[in-house]
Amino acid sequence: MKIAKTILTYALIIAVGLLIGYVAPRLPMWLKPAYQEADYSAHFQNNKTKVLMYGTASCSFCKKTRAYFDENKIEFVDLDVEKSPAAAARHAELGGEGVPVIIIGKRMIRGYQPEVFTEALQVIAKTQTAAK
Repeated sequence: MKIAKTILTYALIIAVGLLIGYVAPRLPMWLKPAYQEADYSAHFQNNKTKVLMYGTASCSFCKKTRAYFDENKIEFVDLDVEKSPAAAARHAELGGEGVPVIIIGKRMIRGYQPEVFTEALQVIAKTQTAAK
């Protein structure tokens, strides 16, 4: 009985350690807001463009984001930060920190977050309808 308690105690300590090791590095990401809102109009090439992505050809999350936009027939400007020095400079102005960085209207979204994309696109649609 004492051996079983000891084994169970060690197993619990290991499980808690693994949980802490998993949660601790991800906690800052989980606490960040899904998007940042600001005036990003300087990043758009013209007034018609509403969606912009800074990414790379090799990034798997960039590929998923492109597929999401293509599947949903969303027009977007795709800027490769590895091939275009101008795109790399603009991406750096936004804080860099990896790709993809998506700007939808006044929202900057980091990473592949389809539900956040959908919400931002709905906000754009509402403002365009209200403006008419």
